[in-house]
Amino acid sequence: MSELFDAVDALIAGQSLLPPPAERARLRKAHGLSQDQVAQALEVRRPTVVSWESGKTEPRSPQRDAYARLLDKLAELYPANTPVPAQDTAVPETFAGPSAPVPREAEPGEPRPLSTGPAPDAAAMTTEQNTSQRPAPAPSRTAAATRPSSTSRRPAAKKATAKPVAAAVDPRFAIGPLAVVDVEDGQVSAYCVGGLVLDVPAKSIPALVDWTLSEAMLGAPKLSGPGKDADPLIVLTEAACERYGLPLHLTEEERLSGRLPEGHKVIKQLARANWKLTKRGFGPWARIYRPAQGSDRMCVQLCIPGWDALDTRHWADAGQLPPAELARLLGTYASRVMTPRGSTAVTGLELLTALHPPTRASEPDENGKRHSEHNPGSLGKDPVDCAPCEAPDGHPLLADLPRFHRRTPAEVLLEEAYDWSRPITDEECLKRYLVGIDVNMAFAA
Repeated sequence: MSELFDAVDALIAGQSLLPPPAERARLRKAHGLSQDQVAQALEVRRPTVVSWESGKTEPRSPQRDAYARLLDKLAELYPANTPVPAQDTAVPETFAGPSAPVPREAEPGEPRPLSTGPAPDAAAMTTEQNTSQRPAPAPSRTAAATRPSSTSRRPAAKKATAKPVAAAVDPRFAIGPLAVVDVEDGQVSAYCVGGLVLDVPAKSIPALVDWTLSEAMLGAPKLSGPGKDADPLIVLTEAACERYGLPLHLTEEERLSGRLPEGHKVIKQLARANWKLTKRGFGPWARIYRPAQGSDRMCVQLCIPGWDALDTRHWADAGQLPPAELARLLGTYASRVMTPRGSTAVTGLELLTALHPPTRASEPDENGKRHSEHNPGSLGKDPVDCAPCEAPDGHPLLADLPRFHRRTPAEVLLEEAYDWSRPITDEECLKRYLVGIDVNMAFAA
């Protein structure tokens, strides 16, 4: 009898166990790997990997053992059937009480706060919000096998990672502050914070905006009482740009103007769907909106890395990361600072505005009504032009210059903040906390 048992043990040990086909695809996508990358690592053709993930065929040795090892390692990183946090711990609405500090560690792909760009124009998109909403716990989510329909009010989650659920999450923004939209094998997917991946049914930019606002549950709650909720951020990879009819890169003329020409087909599609663009137009950090109805905002921010939205001076090599990794990095930034709104300096100005809005509700008048009034100490609601020497080529402040005029060093400021920085000393490295102070004076030019 022992010989039979030994034979059974040898039979089991000789065949590497593999997860179900659907789980194989989930693990690969959770780590941001393409089928081409897996095929190259295992020295097989891409259609072979497609067949493994669809269940049409099973891998054979020696690839089977290597494939099983890959899936085992990914399963340790991305376990199935575990609750998923909608987003990292959010910044509290007020700072009345002390809170436990979060240890801050520098990561290789983490951006550095450097830039001099102007804050985006969003004055026409909202009315004042004067009531604070208390966030409620979000229901737990597990992976679903079906794809959401275009009329579904709640998107189906295809995959999840093992992380603790946040203690309090606004159910309106249960998925998180942002998503990276990518296309692989004709399937449009939105990579979200926490490893969640959603199917995207939208076939055009207007439909993508509609889906983001009506079904995706993306965004972030306001940081202060009189402030406004953070608009959802959608990052479009080059594959997504191609899918939605956008150029992969801007021409030199478009780069200087910072936007697509008004006659572009995507802008016409938005106009036909009654969507509007801010005065900055359809550029690397485009904002698409409709006028607010009461306190409800209808605005989506786009980020297009292929158009240099994630400038290497501010975001290092973030623009080159796979979709899942990019969503993780930007999600970490959103939890520690706020949802990115442009360069790190632009986001810094937006953070000041979010924490201390330009207006607030006045005291009730004789009729018991409140009115919008200036919030003392805020940046104010009227934009301030930069100094001419700081304006980049194509800025409206330079419109009076001759068309082919090249500014001399006496006419342009080329210094950057990181030129003035220094390495951290050994003594400073031993300190427990780091306090950063930035007055956002843009070099006091």
